[in-house]
Amino acid sequence: MATRKTPDEWAQIEREYLSSDDSIREIADRYAISEAAIRKRAKAKGWERPVRKREPVRTLLPAPRAAQAATVEPSEPIDAATIAENGRQLAARMLDELDAMTSYQGELEEAIEIMTANDEDENRRNAMMKAVSLPARSQILKNLASSLKTINEAGAPAKGKKAQAQDRAAAAGRKFGAIGAPTRTIN
Repeated sequence: MATRKTPDEWAQIEREYLSSDDSIREIADRYAISEAAIRKRAKAKGWERPVRKREPVRTLLPAPRAAQAATVEPSEPIDAATIAENGRQLAARMLDELDAMTSYQGELEEAIEIMTANDEDENRRNAMMKAVSLPARSQILKNLASSLKTINEAGAPAKGKKAQAQDRAAAAGRKFGAIGAPTRTIN
């Protein structure tokens, strides 16, 4: 049970209560007394705490993003072939990273074992091992292949191969064009 506080201690508690930004709980912990005792004494003696103004943790509305988006304007339009080439380069870099991760699989697992040896909870180790496991790597490869397929389809010309061959033949003066159906000539 807590000992009774002297009038000097109560004077210090009152000073902190009235002038400090500390919470009542912090003051109570500092003087080894209960919050209820401080609240009861404050109510009985008529202590009035100044109202603290707190900064809101979160504003009600998010910041508008339109101003940020308006500042980014490309100087010239980007064609589909350029976008496709950038996507292919990105996929190639990601495949290189996947290859490096696969090449050093044993070392990665040993490093994870060392880093998580002192952990009480197995969840961190399990999550790290799952990230470098074969199913995770094969899923990454599958996603990259699907992305490359989509990129190649988007970067392909609008016309098919047959239409392109016909256009090339027409440009060469039909010299290499397909031979039409035979015609009959009557004398």
